[in-house]
Amino acid sequence: MKKSLILFAAFVFTMGAASAQTTTQNETGQMHRPMRGQGMRNMTPEQRADQQAQRLTKQLSLSADQTTKVKSLALAQQQERQTMRTQASADRQAMMQNMKASRDKYEEQLKGILTSDQYTKYTQMRDERMDKMQGKLQDRKGKKGKMKASTNG
Repeated sequence: MKKSLILFAAFVFTMGAASAQTTTQNETGQMHRPMRGQGMRNMTPEQRADQQAQRLTKQLSLSADQTTKVKSLALAQQQERQTMRTQASADRQAMMQNMKASRDKYEEQLKGILTSDQYTKYTQMRDERMDKMQGKLQDRKGKKGKMKASTNG
């Protein structure tokens, strides 16, 4: 009797934990868990710039003057990106080129604010983050390809 009560309690606990995981439906009706960065979409450009400046200050040990300059630079970039997003046209290629030009301009101005050591560390962190994102995209594409193959065959 004790064993069945313990098994029942374990089953209830497991079901409770499984149902507590949040899932939502996207526009196509597919279920997915919210990603860690989902809150970024709801942030204002000022909040994004502040968060970016805080992250760089912590990671690169920026001075107070550098932090102020980075925050104003990040704010200008975020406002520019916000404008690009609201004006997003059907020409995705042109929008991507505009975003790249904006990013290049940001990088050049940031290079003028940071010391050479800080900028080197920044580029390493950026490249690592990009590699990680590329890996996640490849994993996601691989899983979709496997799912299609298993459902078609």
